[in-house]
Amino acid sequence: MENNICRFRRNTMNLEWKKITVLVLMLLVVTLTAEETLARAGGGQSYGGGGSGSSGGGDGLGIIVYLLIRLCIEQPCIGIPLVIIIFTLFILAKKRQVKLQQRRIQQAGNAALTQKQAAGVMDAALQNLKARDSGFQQQDFLEKVRKTFLDVQKAWSDQDMSGVRKYVSDGVYERFSLQIHIQKAMGFRNLMDDVTVLGTEINSIESTRHFDSIHVKITASAKDTDVSLETGRKIRNNYTGTFIEYWSFLRKPGVRTTEGKSLSEGSCPNCGATLELSDSGQCSYCDAVVTSGEYDWVLSEITQSIEWSTAESHNAIPGYREFAAADSGFSINSIEDTASVIFWRYIKSYFDGSADPVRKVALAQYADRLENSLQQTADGDSHMFFHDAAVGAVEVQSIIQGSNLDRIQVLIKWSAMNSRISSSGKPESKGPKTIRPQIFTLVRKHGVKTLAERGLHSAHCHGCGAPYSGGDSGDCEYCGRQLNDGTGSWVLESVGPFSGSRINSASVSPVASAPAVSSDILLMAMAGVMYSDGKLEDEEMNMLKSFAEHRGISSEELDTILNTVREQGDSIPAPSNSSEALEILRAMVRMALSDGTIDASEKNILETYAVRAGFSKNLVSSTIRSQRKKMYREVKKAGK
Repeated sequence: MENNICRFRRNTMNLEWKKITVLVLMLLVVTLTAEETLARAGGGQSYGGGGSGSSGGGDGLGIIVYLLIRLCIEQPCIGIPLVIIIFTLFILAKKRQVKLQQRRIQQAGNAALTQKQAAGVMDAALQNLKARDSGFQQQDFLEKVRKTFLDVQKAWSDQDMSGVRKYVSDGVYERFSLQIHIQKAMGFRNLMDDVTVLGTEINSIESTRHFDSIHVKITASAKDTDVSLETGRKIRNNYTGTFIEYWSFLRKPGVRTTEGKSLSEGSCPNCGATLELSDSGQCSYCDAVVTSGEYDWVLSEITQSIEWSTAESHNAIPGYREFAAADSGFSINSIEDTASVIFWRYIKSYFDGSADPVRKVALAQYADRLENSLQQTADGDSHMFFHDAAVGAVEVQSIIQGSNLDRIQVLIKWSAMNSRISSSGKPESKGPKTIRPQIFTLVRKHGVKTLAERGLHSAHCHGCGAPYSGGDSGDCEYCGRQLNDGTGSWVLESVGPFSGSRINSASVSPVASAPAVSSDILLMAMAGVMYSDGKLEDEEMNMLKSFAEHRGISSEELDTILNTVREQGDSIPAPSNSSEALEILRAMVRMALSDGTIDASEKNILETYAVRAGFSKNLVSSTIRSQRKKMYREVKKAGK
């Protein structure tokens, strides 16, 4: 009898423990899959919806732990193997979750790395353009782009831009004209020989109330050399090979393509006559200002491949939405064109050793400060200037409305060699080429409205429309109107560095529409911290090279970045405190995670940076985990 009772009790207990074991396994499955299930059902919002979901997961885990402890004590033959199985399943589930995060981030990152507008978005934009302009044909447009590219290269090599003035905005024309002026003064010309267009591809299409924009990726090859104007002999081989540039074309909405009336065909797109331009960019027959974008596509910007990014919306720029609502004629494209005009006049001021070139485009106070600064660089008959200046990108960063003056901060990322030039026009000495990300702050009187019809006339009087000319005056040479007081056009107030405080890790994302911090600026910031003791070890150099290669930064571009770091100038966006250093680390981690994973070499360089910045190596691992989860949520929320 007692044996039967004992056997019954054992069977009952075994049955209870079997039930408990099944319950543990069921709770385990629910706990391990809950996060993924919630993510699928609720998208990104489920991660920040409150404490209830989190507390439920915690209760489930607590019950599991309690039951497992009881099993191990009271039924070790069941409990211990079950703990091993559960631990193995937990590790596998975690690995699966990380792989899922990596795969989703990688998919979004790969789309971002193509630097191209999403196919569906571009197709919709193209159809919208064709609905307004039935004569627009993609292949015909790309053929015109190809012709424009070749014509511009020839005009550049011939040092005569008059033949292509019809194609380009004021900003582009000022850029080429001032560069050619400097070349002639220095006794050489830059020859682009054997130019071949290997491919043209529409990268993105954007439309605003002021402009339709088509951005074209151009792949070409050429031999780039400098030739003496005196002897005709080559004095320097610069580059031979393939290169990629992004050319941006603008046109006013509502303009229609008309066969036989286009700038590329040498005809006025308004009246059809053979095109002869005045200094104001007007057709000599009908007075139409053909360089304004009101009649045909105009080249407004050239961007180097490393700097190119496809912005989703100008609304991402802080202050844009409010300012555009107050000024219906306001356009980001026009501002960037104006900034380009100002920049190249700034460069010419250093070449001439005089602030006269900027006096029509800068506040008188700034021009006077620049004049004083230029005089301080003089030594005998020589002065400092920026040799071989080149622009990588021009991007509006923020728009700030004030009670008296409105301000726009524009990032201009450019490179040059600090040099000295004598009265003979030849450089006496040249330093290494360095990158200079700088903030150009433009101002205009509050309440002034933009004249939309003069959108791309950045180097013309806002009163009479005449082109800027003359010397040290801030007035229009034709109508006498003051140009540099901000009562009509945007003018330069100051030039300052792009500081480390401007680096925001959230902008380094394959799904963010905010202006992104480019990979070379981040690498420069990181290398600057690593070089804080005045040297880079061989191992650190190798890590930097590997990191740059993974990010698509060429060895030549890396050399320029390292030259910038070694010079230790104010152009390095170095962190000024631990918070900024941590933000740079987060940004670097997010950039490294763009392909979903961080390999050993990438982790090593991140750890080296962290230690140099005063952090522990462990911070890198925790930052990688937290940023991977954050990026995964961003990708899911965006539906990528």
